[in-house]
Amino acid sequence: MNDVASFKEIGFLSEHCSHGDFATEIKQSSHYMACMDLNKLAQQILNHCHIHPDDEKEVYLTLHFQRMLSHFQSIVIMSERGMTHQVEVMTRCMLELLINLVAYHQNADVLNAMIVGNDDQRREVLIKLLNEQQRTPTFTSSEMTYLIDVINSADSIDREDIHVFMKAELAGLLNEYRTTYQLLSESVHSSLHSLQADLEVDEQSDSIIGINTCADHQDRLSSLMLTAADYLVSGIEIILQLHKQSDQSNALENVKQQLQNVWQHTVVKVSHR
Repeated sequence: MNDVASFKEIGFLSEHCSHGDFATEIKQSSHYMACMDLNKLAQQILNHCHIHPDDEKEVYLTLHFQRMLSHFQSIVIMSERGMTHQVEVMTRCMLELLINLVAYHQNADVLNAMIVGNDDQRREVLIKLLNEQQRTPTFTSSEMTYLIDVINSADSIDREDIHVFMKAELAGLLNEYRTTYQLLSESVHSSLHSLQADLEVDEQSDSIIGINTCADHQDRLSSLMLTAADYLVSGIEIILQLHKQSDQSNALENVKQQLQNVWQHTVVKVSHR
């Protein structure tokens, strides 16, 4: 580890990334500026949401969106310091919130069962899901076993028993759960592969020569930020329907086009885990 990255010389591991060329490059990048524009739009939309306390769907979906936006803003701040793994964690949190948001928006019975419902209502939701799986299977054998065990259990069905993979199926996001969610979970749980990604290895001798304290490239950060931006866009589309802010539709389409243009010039960094 070189002097500039020494644990003894800096108060934060990412301190040397928050100044100089790296920080300048991040803040001047097209993906960063697109995310900042999206953040501004999302904040404006949230600020103009009028909540009706007696409308449970409106309340809880807006809460989910607010938390998504909070995570997205954290991603922007951490990206400025090159904190790749922390961005991965927040992106995974955003995806889980998006899965909930879409599942609740598209399935009124799921929202009722999860928010105010009782054990019987949650069991009905799972039985309906099981019937759909028997017609068109998408779950793995272990997921099907879990689903059946929960339904047949003598214990009451808690909200935590309805796992993310079930809500992902209800939201039409099972593929995203199987790919991006699982990959990002390695950073959440600090798997060995995730930890090894921080090693600096000599390409000639394959020996360890140091530990990276922050991103040494922008490729991974840019693809993560744009992925998180896509999740936030999906959340915005639901909120605009929910709160009938049609006047923001054109602004959203402009930002979506801006993000699409940036995606076309972004190198997606594949994580070898």
